Amino acid sequence: MSAVSLGPADLADLTTLTKDLMFDDAERRSALLENGSRDFNAVPGSGKTSLLAAKLLLLAKKWPHARRGICVLSHTNVARDEIAQRLGGSAEGAQLLSYPHFVGTIHAFVNQFFAMPMLRSLGQKVDVIDDVVFADKAKSLLQLGMFSGLRVYLENQNNGDGIATSLFYRTADLQVQIESGTLPGTHTASYKSLMTLKKMLTKDGIFRHRDMFAYADLALKTCPHLVDVVHRRFPMVFIDEMQDTSWDQESFLNRIFDGKSVMQRLGDVDQKILSDEENADLLTFPRGGYGCISTSKRFGPAIASAVGSVRLSGNAVVGEGTGTHAPTLLLYSTADAAKVLPHYGRLVIDRLTEDEAGAREVKAMCTRKAGEGKVAAGRHLVDYWPAYGEGQQIASMRSECFWGLVGDAKKTLLEASLSSRVSDVRRALLLVLRAAGSPLADGVRDARALPRAAREFGASGPIEGLTRHLAISGEQLCVVGQRDSTIQLVYVGLKPYLPDELEFDEFSEMSVFDGPGPQGTTSSTASTRCQVSHLGRSLEFGLGTTAGMKGETHSASLVLESYGGTSRKFDVALGLEYIAGIASKKLGKLPKTQQAQMRNLYVAMSRPAALLCLAANEERVPPGLRTALLSKGWHIEVV
Repeated sequence: MSAVSLGPADLADLTTLTKDLMFDDAERRSALLENGSRDFNAVPGSGKTSLLAAKLLLLAKKWPHARRGICVLSHTNVARDEIAQRLGGSAEGAQLLSYPHFVGTIHAFVNQFFAMPMLRSLGQKVDVIDDVVFADKAKSLLQLGMFSGLRVYLENQNNGDGIATSLFYRTADLQVQIESGTLPGTHTASYKSLMTLKKMLTKDGIFRHRDMFAYADLALKTCPHLVDVVHRRFPMVFIDEMQDTSWDQESFLNRIFDGKSVMQRLGDVDQKILSDEENADLLTFPRGGYGCISTSKRFGPAIASAVGSVRLSGNAVVGEGTGTHAPTLLLYSTADAAKVLPHYGRLVIDRLTEDEAGAREVKAMCTRKAGEGKVAAGRHLVDYWPAYGEGQQIASMRSECFWGLVGDAKKTLLEASLSSRVSDVRRALLLVLRAAGSPLADGVRDARALPRAAREFGASGPIEGLTRHLAISGEQLCVVGQRDSTIQLVYVGLKPYLPDELEFDEFSEMSVFDGPGPQGTTSSTASTRCQVSHLGRSLEFGLGTTAGMKGETHSASLVLESYGGTSRKFDVALGLEYIAGIASKKLGKLPKTQQAQMRNLYVAMSRPAALLCLAANEERVPPGLRTALLSKGWHIEVV
């Protein structure tokens, strides 16, 4: 093990490395100076990712190895980009963004070091790794005549669609499983048809994210020495948002690093909103002796008190922010659910100055997008905003559409970054080259291989120049009035790789240029944004799910109540009993379904820096509960 140790004297370097980040309290200093393997449980808004970035900068300044690096893993590209942005601000930190170090998502790590090399060695085509695309392709294949019997079987199952669209490989034996429920008996025709379906998708290079862990297992089974190679390459490992790690992910990482490298894991166990997954009881975060960061710099005492009231672990949340606005409960009648969002917009304008509202985004969120339930509104986001999601592009549409890939750049997946734009553009160009019958596309299974293939073709300049241009200006080039000239631009840029006989008119009519484009993007934006004018000011705020806004910081947040279905409870109404201090049952004694609702509520309520609002149907908030909330300093308004 060749880890680097930090001492108190090293903290002085923070004044030059991170002038906007100072960590003077004992909890954060302890995390910075921890040199062994240890977990850290941190409350929302504690600056956990910034703390990790600061520690990495200190380590980078002392890092002595040319061929051994630091491995930094996260769950989303958003978190990865935040860390990378911090590191890229200094010469020392920028070194961590290249060999021998690794900064990326857990999936990217598993793919790069294990799964993709294994797939290449098998000669397996890889076209796309995406759960939504897989589901869409599976549904399409099911319409083939050979699957008529399987369709009948699936139609008679409670979760027929889920069976066919969630097939994934598990373990090195590539056993086929499904996300929930059970497969039919192995002796049945339906089982054999499902296996055929999975094999067809595999042959086409269409995979789910979970498949990659099976191929990674196969890589370790085939080459056991890979464990030693990788952990020696990375003597120090940091994992952010550890609470979101599945058992498949944790167990795989433990095989590589646990007890071999210094491994520090950071997260907040109370923010684990996917708690019903398989083997969740085996998860180890946080391990005994873990460190705590219990103070939030995002919000003040009033929001901290409310957030702490719905925290399942029962640990305190201390707010050190400057927020002074009283938390607010918006009560609405069943008939007036659609009035809640405009009322919230006016309330934000009334309460927050333009500087306060403009410091960060203003958002409204709900745990559920849509659904059923014979109960009074609001059950889900559509009850409050009926147009929500209309016209949204889904990943499967983007995956095969030039305009979606180049013009959207993964905005719908909340993973916008230059690297993701380049990846999308390369995939779009590969689709065009395939449609045109270009010899350059022969044998290129993954768009990431395009630059190398172009170099071998003897002309890498044109396609790289076109890639850069589309990555930077793609959204402008894909609007309706620009499409013809953009196709001409692509034709000229790809001309060295196209068949000589392919003329522009035939090129421009290829089906790859059909499909949704900016029209879909525009309506999607309109259906996920609400605009309000009040007192001479205008405010536009975003709408979405709690899961989609996890990790964000808002100026103001509205949490819209939702119905839990099997829990038989509305999350906000249930949470208000704990916020008011009148609940008859401890949080830890609630059924698992209701505990899951409280985790979502905890995540949602901890987003705002200045103003927290909750919305509930007035039928579900009796007078005694309202009185108790008022005594706690809450403000109550009727919509």
